[in-house]
Amino acid sequence: MPMAHEIKKPLIHFFFAPNADRRVVREVELGMEEEGIPWKLEQHESGTALALAWEAAKSSNLEVGIGADSQWLILHYNKLEEDQPLFRISAQSGPVQARALGANAARLVKKLPLKALDRR
Repeated sequence: MPMAHEIKKPLIHFFFAPNADRRVVREVELGMEEEGIPWKLEQHESGTALALAWEAAKSSNLEVGIGADSQWLILHYNKLEEDQPLFRISAQSGPVQARALGANAARLVKKLPLKALDRR
């Protein structure tokens, strides 16, 4: 018998475009993993990093979302304006920055101080 109200596990949503670099995506995941916050990774057929991050934040019951495409990694928070994400870094910033962005997504959930990011 199906349940009328499915309980959703609290997850950060991480949506990425097909052109996103999988190594960069993995570094973001490692940042969240290090902070101990679970996430859901989902490829979308189209969309910019900003649009994907916004959609991810709106769909996450933790209100935190990440979007990635070939150019950008974006960390968004549901309480911000759509065009004003919390962090926007170049997808070419390197593994340390990508991992820090993932850690910051988790730290936002845990209400801990955020790591400094190069905001190119």
